[in-house]
Amino acid sequence: MDATQEIKIIEIKPLLNGGLVRAYVTVSVGDWIVYDWRVIQREGERILVSVPQTSWKNREGQVRYRALLTIPGELKQRIEVAILSAWEKENPSERRKEP
Repeated sequence: MDATQEIKIIEIKPLLNGGLVRAYVTVSVGDWIVYDWRVIQREGERILVSVPQTSWKNREGQVRYRALLTIPGELKQRIEVAILSAWEKENPSERRKEP
């Protein structure tokens, strides 16, 4: 993935369960399509974007997470801005809160 490639939001799937994850987002970056970016918001905090990840339980029963992608800083920032902009257009009452 190249930092200059076009970024498009393909789909935003809002979740209505009231948890930390507010939505899953599908993004195209050039010829790549990346599923399951997460829009996350903790109570009273600003909205964040998380790269797709996997989770599992270790032997002690603790849930562990690992990102499925490592994306260079500038490209990751552009994707996050695109996701947050699209989220706010669809959810105007969900504006980013500054800490």
